[in-house]
Amino acid sequence: MRRLLAVALLSGFLGLLPHPEPADAQGEDSKLKRCLQEAVEECDKDFEPNDEKMVAIRGWCYIIRGAICYVN
Repeated sequence: MRRLLAVALLSGFLGLLPHPEPADAQGEDSKLKRCLQEAVEECDKDFEPNDEKMVAIRGWCYIIRGAICYVN
């Protein structure tokens, strides 16, 4: 019963917190947006975009190349 009461109080407390603003990854001059667009273009050139077996490979390619571009 104590756990139920604690969870109810905690959820009520979390409901009182202000709503956070969502991250804006789609800004006009966003470095993240530019890096991801470049990664998608490069990965689609390297791996066939119409082959269903390459979907996972392209997905990892987007993540890795996008992260490398964003870090540099």
